[in-house]
Amino acid sequence: AEKSGGVYTQNVLDSVTPPTRLLSLDVAEGSENGLLGLALSPDFAQTGYFYVYYNVPNEERKPIESRIVRYQESDNQISEETTIIADLPASPEQSYHFGGALSFGPDGKLYLIFGDRNMPQAARDPAQLPGSVLRYNPNGTIPADNPFPNSPVYAYGIRNGFGLTWHPQTGQLYETENGASCDDELNLILPGADYGWGVHAYDTCPYPDDTGEPPLYQWPSIVAPTDLMFYTGTLMPEFQGDMLVCGFNESKLFHFHLGEDGRSVKTVSPVEIPGVYELCRVSLVQGPDGWIYAATSNELHRIGR
Repeated sequence: AEKSGGVYTQNVLDSVTPPTRLLSLDVAEGSENGLLGLALSPDFAQTGYFYVYYNVPNEERKPIESRIVRYQESDNQISEETTIIADLPASPEQSYHFGGALSFGPDGKLYLIFGDRNMPQAARDPAQLPGSVLRYNPNGTIPADNPFPNSPVYAYGIRNGFGLTWHPQTGQLYETENGASCDDELNLILPGADYGWGVHAYDTCPYPDDTGEPPLYQWPSIVAPTDLMFYTGTLMPEFQGDMLVCGFNESKLFHFHLGEDGRSVKTVSPVEIPGVYELCRVSLVQGPDGWIYAATSNELHRIGR
């Protein structure tokens, strides 16, 4: 998926055939506006369903709402378009903090980080959507077991994030959090939990962790963490069962080794490949071949042995 609205498909085992463009979405333009999330349905192989999250523009290309839309793909053709969630709040003056990280969990539910829209106090209120991790059924309805009745809010007190992933054994949910001028974080997301954003002034640095759940890890410098994943392949045994995280600012890839219970970080180290200075900025996924596919701002890298 491209921030400018393009959705492409490509067989990664075919290095000759160029990508096929499936969609050209009309999206808002701006610093963090556009097409911000793409997720394949867990039953994609049978249904061809995939979901996108994007900002809808007005005539001046400014955002007026955000949507989650489902499409059906077959033989590189789109055969169905269904709006799942409409009217997620946005406004023309907003250029930042729309979040993203549209993802399906192991429970079959659809999750979205919805940024605080530059309104930290909204993140303090679980009755409001900004500054939250949202959880929906695949058809856009609200799961009956969400922590707040009749609300998609799953966790709140979040500034802005770009990555969600689940532990392959425990099912625990993790999120990357971008700080303002410090406190980039890795968080363990618990249902109904508060992650503290909006309690103190936005430019407080270091930002106190005196409210709600403390971060699992704070980077010592500003790296702007984005996507993350657990590596479950056998091609690179040094990563087996561990977490990898993209850092946007310097296009770095970080290797996290967690404690056995998934609630502590034992070690963090950068992944280094001689002669390669940009590894991952935006998104990260493990392919069925065991290779790692990492996107920078304008390239897709294939990492392995």
